[in-house]
Amino acid sequence: MAKAFKSDKKTVEQQLKDGPVNKVPAGSGIFHTKGPRSGLVFAPAHNMKAYPNKDAEASIVFGTDRPYDVTSGYGAKGVSGTAAIDLVVGRHSPYTFGPKKLPKGTIVDNSFSADAARIYISQLTDIDKNFGLKGALMPPGKHGMAPPVSGIAIKADGVRIIGREGVKIVTGAGDFEDGELTSGGSKINKAPPIELIAGNYTEARELPGGRFWPAEKINALQPILLGENTISGLNELADVMGHIWAAVFNLSLLQVGANAAIAVDPLRPWVPSALGPAITQEISGVTANLYHARTNLELWKLNFLNPEGYKYICSRNVRAT
Repeated sequence: MAKAFKSDKKTVEQQLKDGPVNKVPAGSGIFHTKGPRSGLVFAPAHNMKAYPNKDAEASIVFGTDRPYDVTSGYGAKGVSGTAAIDLVVGRHSPYTFGPKKLPKGTIVDNSFSADAARIYISQLTDIDKNFGLKGALMPPGKHGMAPPVSGIAIKADGVRIIGREGVKIVTGAGDFEDGELTSGGSKINKAPPIELIAGNYTEARELPGGRFWPAEKINALQPILLGENTISGLNELADVMGHIWAAVFNLSLLQVGANAAIAVDPLRPWVPSALGPAITQEISGVTANLYHARTNLELWKLNFLNPEGYKYICSRNVRAT
């Protein structure tokens, strides 16, 4: 019986294993091997525990509230109850990949503006001040922003919160049998607000007045509308417009009848000649247009205020209180 032919050619896996042929270059980072590092060193604090301890690429730091250097935050003031967990990647990333590079060996601190991405959890912190956020989410504290509270912040170039069965953003106390207090032991407001701020811009716009209109101030941060209440208000407005329409329509019909009666005047032949075109224009330019306006109003209500409308103003997926 003939023997089966056996090839001496090595597989790709064998070549990679036995190489040096096709071997991954050292320090290249290819296939999740060790790659080039920024060389920046994170400045330690005495009470922190970091994994890894000196690596500025990615680390989990256990310590106290410290937004910047060791002189910052409530941890620097010796305040009790300021425990913090800081998950951060890419410390001072713009100065690693940008045009202005920091030399290797540079000791760096936390930077809530320059670090690439982080999740910051603190038992007590000035969450808005530390991240440079504007708004009026809570009563203003010492810095005109939210007072010190426990906080969680997520920051990166792109943040996504994904829920396969839905996402809820809820403020206030949970529905617990024994109730719920803040982390400081105080009572929670009944319905703390939710703010959605684009561009971290909340300043009002000042519009100068003119000869025929007054000066105006437009707030950038405004309440959102409630869909059902908006529909109710617009329906009432549509009803008012309908009453006005009916009054104008009736006036138009009465005016056509009055003009027709006045037009019969054998002693003044110029009257019928003048009122004849006027009646025609009134029917075509007023009464007919009123019919069109009534039709358009009903179509507007159907398209925008009815759930079956193709431009229904209420979201079918997002709700707010």
